[in-house]
Amino acid sequence: MRRYFILSSLTIGVLLSGCAAPDSIHPKNTLFGNNILAHSQSLNADSLSSANWPQEAWWQHFGDQNLNTLINEALKNSPDMQLATARLSQADAQVAAADSLFDPTLNANASMSRSRLSRIEDYSGQGNRFGTSRNLGLNFNYSFDLWGGKRAAWEASVNNLKAAEVDQQAARIALSSGITQTYVQLANAYALEDLAKKDLDRNQHMVEITTNLYKNGLTSEDRLYAAQSSAASAKQTLKQRTLAVAQLKNALAALVGTGPDKAASIGRPNVSVQADFHLPSDLPAALISHRPDITAARWRVEAASKQIDVAKTRFYPNFNLSAMAGFKSVLGDAVFADVSRSWNVTPAISLPIFTADLKANLLSKTADYDTAVAQYNQTLIRALNEVSDNVLALKSVEQQLVDAKDSMDLAEKSYQITEKRYQAGMGSQLEVLMAEQQVLQAESVFTSLKNHQQETQVQLIQSLGGGFSIPASAPTQHIQNN
Repeated sequence: MRRYFILSSLTIGVLLSGCAAPDSIHPKNTLFGNNILAHSQSLNADSLSSANWPQEAWWQHFGDQNLNTLINEALKNSPDMQLATARLSQADAQVAAADSLFDPTLNANASMSRSRLSRIEDYSGQGNRFGTSRNLGLNFNYSFDLWGGKRAAWEASVNNLKAAEVDQQAARIALSSGITQTYVQLANAYALEDLAKKDLDRNQHMVEITTNLYKNGLTSEDRLYAAQSSAASAKQTLKQRTLAVAQLKNALAALVGTGPDKAASIGRPNVSVQADFHLPSDLPAALISHRPDITAARWRVEAASKQIDVAKTRFYPNFNLSAMAGFKSVLGDAVFADVSRSWNVTPAISLPIFTADLKANLLSKTADYDTAVAQYNQTLIRALNEVSDNVLALKSVEQQLVDAKDSMDLAEKSYQITEKRYQAGMGSQLEVLMAEQQVLQAESVFTSLKNHQQETQVQLIQSLGGGFSIPASAPTQHIQNN
């Protein structure tokens, strides 16, 4: 008996060792962590400013109630948010399905069959007999989680659910950022339209002056034609910029999730530029904690890791227990009589022997993990670069605005002097047109820079992971101009 026990133990040990997952199959990629943060010093210290990150409803700091209304409406009605919510519901259902694997199954069944028996079906060999069979019972089945495969599958589904929750937040940030950027572009389009109107007024004024000079014989006909041509060109520019305003309104209506008629109710933006942005001194580490795409990618790495655990448990034996209890009767037997009672208990163990398909599955899950890790690393690097680019761009735009303002003021003074000289007959029309072109160019550059500053602010907020708050006691620093 002892020899039999030892032999059985050895046999089971050999079988279990033979069913172990291959050691040669393992992930190759590793997560970026402190090694990549060590190369992000440009996002620390003197490049940042002290205070909190943008708050959750960060767009309210632009001071435009119409913008607030558009974003709130979009968060309720946009198809992008509906899609993110549907994916969250799918992930929640997967968690429920994985959770159900821990529970036994219990099914009730009842049936009755009336039949005519042939000779070969009749146990008496006579045939031409009628019978009724009845069946009433309960079926029970339970699969034991000996190696933790069910728990690993459940944990993977929970991780995917958390990733879907973060994806929903990311969709919210992307939508609010997209609307805000388009709204800022609409404000810039209105400003450029104003410049076009102003330029048209200048050109029409020049046509009037040149016409009077021509009538008095103080200028030539070709100069009158040149002034009229410039005015016609200004009209064309104004029409183009009016079209840009209408198209941006349509774009906003689409982002909000409504039809093009919504565009008619969108008024002129009144957004204001924020003086500065406030970021924590430990930006790279905080970015990993708060940016939705990084967080979601990390959850998916965890989910992929658990799927590897699930794949490995399939190499080991599986133990199931099934049972049935009920009543079965045939012919004239009473359904609930003692002779109709039936039950069975069936423990079963399954042991994989040829595991080529299991190895292929493990290779696939390992590759999925490597893919998830690579996507996380890629997302992290992209996030750090986006923040760095936006911080540098914002600082540069602030400096360029100072020069652009000086250029615009000087061009306006030059134009006024040149126009007065021309009216007095002391200057040429060409000088006036050149001065006017310099004014228009300087004003356009300044307006575009102001728009670029606002757009960069929105892009920086989006690259930071949108709006959220951190404790007031957290260490922070401020973006400052050098």
